[in-house]
Amino acid sequence: MDAFVDLENPPSTITSILANRWLTWGFKETALSTAVWSVLKAKRSMLPSQTGFLSHFYSTMGVLSPVLAWGFLGPDDDLRKHCYHFKDEVLGLIRDVFSFKAVRYSSLESLTEDILQLTKQRHQQLLHHLQSMKKT
Repeated sequence: MDAFVDLENPPSTITSILANRWLTWGFKETALSTAVWSVLKAKRSMLPSQTGFLSHFYSTMGVLSPVLAWGFLGPDDDLRKHCYHFKDEVLGLIRDVFSFKAVRYSSLESLTEDILQLTKQRHQQLLHHLQSMKKT
């Protein structure tokens, strides 16, 4: 979630690279991917356990985050639109998980059932969005 906030106001080094007219878009994409990957690698190295959940999470984000960063900051308006849709779905899921109206916190079993159901709903919405993309 903090990555979405970071993309709203990227570091000046990133914005200066993206604004440089002398660099090709391919070079800009590589530079952005490298910067994102470096930040994630640094965060991962500071974890107390290199085999825990967060370590695996950072590994996954190392693949996903550069694509999302390029989608939000790059020149492709179509990709940007889809990245914002993905962001809205993820933030919506997070809001729902912490909502007393959407999730029953009465027991661990009801909590896990509700979170699983919400996750499946958001997954279906993303699949529907992706399928509609293929048709256009």
